[in-house]
Amino acid sequence: MKAGLSIISNICEKNRDTNRAKIFEWEAHAKTLPQLDIPVVHCLHGEMYAREIVIPKGTVLTGDIYKFDHFDIMVSGDITVSTDSEEPIRLKGFNFLKGISGKKRAGFAHEDTHWITIHPYSGETGDEVQKMITAESFDDLAKFNVEVNNADYLNLINELGMTHEEVESQVKNEADMLEDDHEKNQCDNLEIKESPINGLGVFTLDVVNVGDVICHARIEGKRTKYGRYSNHALFPNSELIFNGEELIFIAKKQIFPGEEVTVNYRDLLKTRFKEGDLLCQE
Repeated sequence: MKAGLSIISNICEKNRDTNRAKIFEWEAHAKTLPQLDIPVVHCLHGEMYAREIVIPKGTVLTGDIYKFDHFDIMVSGDITVSTDSEEPIRLKGFNFLKGISGKKRAGFAHEDTHWITIHPYSGETGDEVQKMITAESFDDLAKFNVEVNNADYLNLINELGMTHEEVESQVKNEADMLEDDHEKNQCDNLEIKESPINGLGVFTLDVVNVGDVICHARIEGKRTKYGRYSNHALFPNSELIFNGEELIFIAKKQIFPGEEVTVNYRDLLKTRFKEGDLLCQE
């Protein structure tokens, strides 16, 4: 029991990238050991997919990398699970959890643990859906996200009856840009650099927690550089909130150092849409 728990404890060093690397290291070592077959029950119903397992007592296991947000339901049991940036957490009994896209976890079962994962996707077979909603590596996940975000951006501007060139011309228009941007919008934990999504993007230098104010996109009705260079994502990690003449980025998910701050332009347009005025860059 102590050996299994120490494996999970050693994975968590309060740094997401380090933790991820350690999980893969453990997986590579675990593949050289005798394997335990854990039966999987797949359920497809109403454009949803559920995956059910029972993790035997004393088992150390690792999970897949999921592309999309989902729900995790721990029906019963007792398990310690790794996290991205904190100490391992121990879950007992019934737990209803929000699964976050891009997560990869390792766990140790203190008792038999009944676990169900639910995804809003369907297909011909459970194995087919599981392959579709998971990634082999974080590099594959990053490539997938870029492809999805770019495709959705093109869908969005098509819905608006605009072209990419028309959007770009508005982005480059400096008539509504804030002149003294840094003094009024000091964000020492952000940087603007080349984005894998498109052009330049806004990136964090520190951890940003859910609900934190990231920066201002507009001040006194004018765009900041962060408002100008924020990129679109179908499943973003931030949202835009209006406060009078100010438009503020709020974190929807925990954002880690080096991660790009994204927003879904549709959410912005629902809140404030004025023809000929697009806030963000793509």
